Amino acid sequence: MSDSIQIQVADSHLYPGCTVRIAHLPEPAAATDALVEFADGSGAHGTCHLRAPDELELAVDGYATQKRHPVNARHWLLLAVDATHHSWRVKRRLP
Repeated sequence: MSDSIQIQVADSHLYPGCTVRIAHLPEPAAATDALVEFADGSGAHGTCHLRAPDELELAVDGYATQKRHPVNARHWLLLAVDATHHSWRVKRRLP
């Protein structure tokens, strides 16, 4: 995954209101592979797509937290919370 982006989540799972850090945004035109790192040390693969300058769709594959709790694959909408687009917040779960 050399062209993937790294996403750091402030908790062991995603939920509305959860904060996320993204150092480099994907190109707006295409879905990009993502390596999602959670605060507890667990991780998952995913894909993200920049819908608008301040909106990002993130689909995360299923994974297990460090406490071995399974988390199903989910699709999320994130909104930028700063002008640099490094800090994001999960707005809601997408179908």
